[in-house]
Amino acid sequence: MTTWTKVTGDFDFFSGHFDVRHRRLKHPLTDSSEWEEFDGTTTAHTYFDGQISIDETHFPQQGTYGLSLRLFDPVAKQWSIWWVSSTSMKLYPPVHGSWSADGTTCTLIGDDEHDGRPVLCRFVWSDITETTAHWEQAYSGDGGASWETNWTMDFTRRDTPPPALDVPKVTDEFDFLVGSWSFHNRRRRPVLGEPHEWYEHDATLQATTYFDGAVSFDEGWFPSEGFRGATFRLYDPVSREWSIYWINSKNGRLEPPVVGKWNADGTGVFEGPDTWDGQPIDVRFHWTAGTDKAAWEQAFSTDQGKTWTTNWFMEHTRI
Repeated sequence: MTTWTKVTGDFDFFSGHFDVRHRRLKHPLTDSSEWEEFDGTTTAHTYFDGQISIDETHFPQQGTYGLSLRLFDPVAKQWSIWWVSSTSMKLYPPVHGSWSADGTTCTLIGDDEHDGRPVLCRFVWSDITETTAHWEQAYSGDGGASWETNWTMDFTRRDTPPPALDVPKVTDEFDFLVGSWSFHNRRRRPVLGEPHEWYEHDATLQATTYFDGAVSFDEGWFPSEGFRGATFRLYDPVSREWSIYWINSKNGRLEPPVVGKWNADGTGVFEGPDTWDGQPIDVRFHWTAGTDKAAWEQAFSTDQGKTWTTNWFMEHTRI
């Protein structure tokens, strides 16, 4: 049996429920000094024993959600953080960085844009205690020579979950996956090329949703393979498509997404470009939904989708 080694606990302090006081600059990078203040809540969880941190923020006055997806790269030993707003349902460009040597602050910077203008975006975490924390965001329009803080959040731990937002449910398409599952894997080795063989192993996963179903996340344990896997799914209410991202605990990166939608018969097909061993490929996921049984399979194509080689089957049974 594999014994999982804890890689990081950097964001363990943030697990739980918080009340949040927001202070936000209304018009960044315009020499404006007009701020707005409002209250909200946040609930945060860690996965991969601390290597993934996800929080869902409620903005009750606006009737919207926000979500932060944090991944730790154990090789580079740095964090990457993506932001998702329920108003756009898109992943914003990530910021990257790490905690200071004394563990008191975390600074992350990345490329972004504001009102069509390229900017640098900076997140800073500080003032961490058992019950409080401080976060702020700043933009730089001059390559980092100067910074303007435009959003601060002050967190105070609360004992109970925050109330749900009273907003319409956008989708329930991956709600069937919520809960605990065991699943049997049948995998092709090698995934491409001949000759090949098939091998089998068992695993388990735990799935949940955020944004009342519009974000789906699962964490899988593959003890015989020596890694954990996670899937982050994001729904676009305009196109009615899902973007599905895979995360491997060995590298802590968000892999390129496959994109697609569910059919009326309870099956979903999701495809996207990727590379395998330096070779351009297309990847296809096929889901069959079910209450107590579900199935998933993966296939690769090296000829722009003309032919496909299926290389991984999963048969899920609800625990």
